[in-house]
Amino acid sequence: MCMRKLLVLTFVLIGTGGKTLFGQDAPLAISTGLGYSKYFGDLMQNTNFLSLQQSHLAFSIGAKYDLSTKLRARLDFTLLGVSGDDKYSNRPDIRARNLNFKSSVWEISPKLEYDFVNRDIYAIVPYFFTGFGVFHFNPTTIDSSGNKIYLHDIGTEGQYLPDSVKSRLGGIPSIYKRTQINIPIGIGIRYEPSDNLAIGLEMCTRYLFTDYLDDVSSSRYVDPAIFRQNGQNKAAELSYRANYSEDPGYNILRSRGDPKHNDVYYSFQITVSFRINNSGASTPYGGYRRVYKY
Repeated sequence: MCMRKLLVLTFVLIGTGGKTLFGQDAPLAISTGLGYSKYFGDLMQNTNFLSLQQSHLAFSIGAKYDLSTKLRARLDFTLLGVSGDDKYSNRPDIRARNLNFKSSVWEISPKLEYDFVNRDIYAIVPYFFTGFGVFHFNPTTIDSSGNKIYLHDIGTEGQYLPDSVKSRLGGIPSIYKRTQINIPIGIGIRYEPSDNLAIGLEMCTRYLFTDYLDDVSSSRYVDPAIFRQNGQNKAAELSYRANYSEDPGYNILRSRGDPKHNDVYYSFQITVSFRINNSGASTPYGGYRRVYKY
């Protein structure tokens, strides 16, 4: 419901040319961002989060609306990529596990943004933001024949086995949803050379309520023979892909994933925003913008 109200408010503001209900110039801005994204989870461990290895393009577009001098509402739509591959690990047992995934992610997120200093006085403004997001993902991998496979659809942890088999094995997870809620938390800093233009840099981390962004969570493997007995040959091939040359002792009794910790993805972006119909003088929350900034 909160998300629906914020969407309606944003479209009303745009549709009225950036005017408030009182006829004053509304502090509405259109923003865009470009940078890179990464993920942290079962297939990306002990990595430097600033490293560009296994990073992907992240693009966003959105709108911001000032609620007060320091507080604003914002709505962002983001497209980004995530991936993880065991072959990059510095641990032989992880390399031997030999799992990998890629996924495109789209996200829409209403947020609140708070400035640590008054933007009417300072041209360089550090800020914090948080809210919630709705995102969609669909992890894929490449099989031994070079075909792209959507991992959700084959159930690599036994999700599509018959109920009688699941009951006998116990501990088989349910089919995960590919559209879910996240909690974005971020920080940024922007430079405002004028009242109508801002250029900045921001980092946003999304905390998830799922451990299946990478299609890996369960601490154990389903025996590939059980998959084959139930006609799920592709699940048998892609659920257990051990590379014994990396670790000759690796076998089906080793851990597949860690269900105790959910996945995370994050992005770094350069941002640019433009204010709409800003007169450069009066503001709808009272007072006047100062001519000089420091």
